[in-house]
Amino acid sequence: MKGATSDDARRADDEAVEWVILLREDPDAAETRAGFEAWLAASPLNARAWAATAHAYDRAGDARPAYAPPVRAAEARPVLPGGPLPYLRRSRTARAAPRLPGRRALVAAVTAACVTVIAGPAVLLHLRADHLTGTAELRAVALPDGSVARLAPASAIAVAYAGNHRQIRLLKGEAWFDVRHDPARPFYVDAGGVTTTVLGTAFDVRRDAAGVTTQVARGRVRVDYAGAAPPVSAELTPGAGLRVTFAGTTAPAPLPADQVAAWRNRQIIVRDRPATEVVEALRPWFAGVIILRGEGFARQRVTGLYNAANPVEALRGLAQAYGGRVTTVTPWIVVLSES
Repeated sequence: MKGATSDDARRADDEAVEWVILLREDPDAAETRAGFEAWLAASPLNARAWAATAHAYDRAGDARPAYAPPVRAAEARPVLPGGPLPYLRRSRTARAAPRLPGRRALVAAVTAACVTVIAGPAVLLHLRADHLTGTAELRAVALPDGSVARLAPASAIAVAYAGNHRQIRLLKGEAWFDVRHDPARPFYVDAGGVTTTVLGTAFDVRRDAAGVTTQVARGRVRVDYAGAAPPVSAELTPGAGLRVTFAGTTAPAPLPADQVAAWRNRQIIVRDRPATEVVEALRPWFAGVIILRGEGFARQRVTGLYNAANPVEALRGLAQAYGGRVTTVTPWIVVLSES
C-alpha cells in the first residue's frame, strides 16, 4: 500500500487485537461499536488487519488439542464483524505469502496457536525420549538402579545407563530425581550441556530455552557447564540452587528444601520473581496457549502460591493481585495483559 510503512501495519495489527478484546467484553455497546466502525473506515490497513484478525479468531474457536480436555470453558464468544468484503475474501482464499511486512506479533501468535494446540509434541522429541509427559501430566519413572525420576508436565528424558555411570538427558522441561547412592556408578543429568552430578541427593532440574536451573532438597550435587568462559563448577547443598544460562552467566536460585519441586503437588511457588516466570511455569499445565502482553506487567516482581491444576484461575489470581487482566479468546487461547 503506497505510503504505508511496516510500523503502520504493526500499529493496525495491534489495534485490531485490542478491538477483539473490546468487542468481546461489551459487544452490544453502541459507543464501542461506533468507535470500531470509525476505526475500520479510517484506513485500508485497518480493514486488512481486521479481516485477518477476525478470521484467525473465528478459526481459533474450533481449535481443540487432541491430547487433553479444556481446563475451563471460554467466555462467551460474540460473533465479530468480518470487515470489508474484499479483504475478508482475500484472507480466506489467498495462499500465505512468503513475506508479509509488518506481520502482527500477537495475531500471528493467535494463528500459530491453532496449529500448536492441534499438532501435539514434536515427532523428533518422541524419537529421542524414553519417557515424556503431556500437558498437565505428572509421571513417576522407576530407573533401573532403583532411583526415581518424576517428570513435570511437558517434559522428556532419555536414560543411558552403563557399567560405570548412570546418565539422564533432560531433553525438555523439568524433572525431580531421588537417587540411590552408588559411588562406583556416578549419576548425572545432562541438560543441554549443563551437567548436574550427584553426590548423594534428591534434586530438581529445569531446562528452558535460555538455560538450566538446579535446586537441591537433600544431599549434595555439583553443577558444571564447560560452555561458559570460564567454565562453571559449583557445589550445591539443601536449599541452594543455581541458574546457569547457555550464554554462560550464573545466578543463585535458592529455595527452602521443602519447597523444591513444588510442582509435584501441583503448586507454583515464587518469591520476588518477575510475573513472566509465573506464566512460564503455568504454560505446561494449560492445554492451549497463554499470551502475555505488556512488558511492564511481565517484569513486575511477584510473590505467591499458585494452583497449577487450574492455570486459568491461577492467572486470574495473578492479575487481580498485581493489576492485570485475563481474557479467554477461545478455550485454548488466554491473554494476560496490563489493566
